Amino acid sequence: MLKNKFKIITLLMVIILAFTVPIVQAAEDTTATNEVNEQATQQAVDANASMENLKSEDIYLTGDEVTIDYMVDGNLFVFANTVNINSYIGGDAFIVANTINVNENGYIFSNLFAIGKDITISGRIYDLYACSNNITINGYIYRDIRTITDNLNISGIIGRNVYTKTNTINIQTTSNESEQSQVTSQGLINGNLNYTSSTELSIPEGTVTGSVNYTEEKSSNSASVQTYILSLGRFIVTVVLVWLICLWLAPKFLKNTSKIISKKFLPTLGYGILTPILAVIAFALLILLGITSTIATIGLAILFIGIALAPSIFAIAINNLICNKLKIEKNSVIFGILIITSAILWAICIIPVVGSFVSIAISILGLGIIIKGILPSKNKDSKENSSKKGNTESHVKKSK
Repeated sequence: MLKNKFKIITLLMVIILAFTVPIVQAAEDTTATNEVNEQATQQAVDANASMENLKSEDIYLTGDEVTIDYMVDGNLFVFANTVNINSYIGGDAFIVANTINVNENGYIFSNLFAIGKDITISGRIYDLYACSNNITINGYIYRDIRTITDNLNISGIIGRNVYTKTNTINIQTTSNESEQSQVTSQGLINGNLNYTSSTELSIPEGTVTGSVNYTEEKSSNSASVQTYILSLGRFIVTVVLVWLICLWLAPKFLKNTSKIISKKFLPTLGYGILTPILAVIAFALLILLGITSTIATIGLAILFIGIALAPSIFAIAINNLICNKLKIEKNSVIFGILIITSAILWAICIIPVVGSFVSIAISILGLGIIIKGILPSKNKDSKENSSKKGNTESHVKKSK
């Protein structure tokens, strides 16, 4: 089982969200009453009591619409358009989708890491880490939520604290008995509400048990959540497509990327730095000659393509390195971890100041991996020569 092995990935996701979401020291645990928690837990367990559909392993899923209606005793990794969770998830859930629904019978025993356009929580989860245009909470969050969103709607119960960067916060104050599909229709935050926004928002009295802490957003021209989501989606799709193409056309290069980045780091770095410099000088000389200007233009275009693919190649190399250390060989599992690795690298690259240096380093190393993979290896040549010599000697002996 790979459940324990992904603790490293979970820790990295928590660190990244800690960089992007405002952090305030948590207050004492002021969860909902024990009676309510026990009742909610029992309902979730009873709703998923059928052990026939239990999957005692980590699950990796992709597709247009993914529905989880069976128990998962492990972590869940999903990359899809629409995701519906109607059952019990024993570990963490990592979801990248356009629409994410944790329905009434959905119960995530640990953390939900979610990136999508619309996220609706009508069931029960323990901690929520999310980046989305719209987040709606109709159910129970037993502990904390940390979110970046345009609109945060709360008509359920938050057991502890809320940390969010948002434009609007809507907390429902009146109960609506006709809506039986919701666990509750009255919003309540049992801890502190810590939010960052361009303007101070109006928070209804009696909806926050602790204190309300407002931080003014410093950057007035910062990118919207939708821009971040589109950027992340483009990067993940690009990495996946490059991985699939390499798996099809260049499987040997794909396997060697981890060895290149780990065992030949300095030569790879040198190739990544020197290649653009030497290429630009060579192309400039060719263009000055006039006769070979077409060749120079084609070569420059190839260089630009290599630079554009460099971040994807670096992400694939790091992912292969992780999978090799974890002794993972199945392509389906590697594919699932590749999505998480790509999301982590993207998140690091958008960190102010630090992200710029990281992006440059990733591009240099990625280009170096491409060049190193294209160039012939001396070891291979020596092995081929030795094998040829051995064959010729054996032929001579036979002839004698």
